[in-house]
Amino acid sequence: MSAKPHAPYPPLGAHWDGLTVLARGANRLCALAPDDAGHCLKFELHPDERPAVGLRARLRRSLAAGENATEWRAWQRLRARIGPALDGWLAPCTGIVATRWGPALRCVLVRDADGAIARSLYAHLFEGTRSSPESLCAAVDAMERELLAHDVPLFDLNAGNFVVAGSAAQPRLVCVDAKSTLSGKEILPFSRWSRRLMHRKIRRRAGRLRQRIRAALADAPPPH
Repeated sequence: MSAKPHAPYPPLGAHWDGLTVLARGANRLCALAPDDAGHCLKFELHPDERPAVGLRARLRRSLAAGENATEWRAWQRLRARIGPALDGWLAPCTGIVATRWGPALRCVLVRDADGAIARSLYAHLFEGTRSSPESLCAAVDAMERELLAHDVPLFDLNAGNFVVAGSAAQPRLVCVDAKSTLSGKEILPFSRWSRRLMHRKIRRRAGRLRQRIRAALADAPPPH
């Protein structure tokens, strides 16, 4: 078994071996690129640091080239098909690069209207937001329209996969993880093969996200 490539990861916002950690998911960590404040770097977690999964998920992992390679390939395919308009709602990737911390996927860092690093939709729902539930749901509507208009099978519509750009009054969602357009939990990906099934699934997932937004902010104080 190979040695772990990284030291234990710190809490968010802390420095990890000279890097500022921006986010951590189940399988990857995102940090500010030390040489360019306009980009971030995504590092894959060592298998021992990932949550336990079932046999089917382990099989998918063994067959996949890796989280970063999958996302890079997904972005390239979408950019080639949709063109520059894609950059308005999907954070651009610039390639897999070698760093002294190991290989990383380099991506453009999304910022909000004030120039601050855009926070995840999850953070807006559970750590405080100046946006109203209605405006955030409207941002989901706009994302849903883009996915349907371009037939993009982005089914992993969870709050952690989006950051909130724009202003508090008119927030805009930007997807920061397009892996699900190429990989998913279906053994036979009928929802990618059939446009009708794809659209139905997108609408269903977008509806769930709007429900989650309303539920999370139901008792939150009004934005000010």
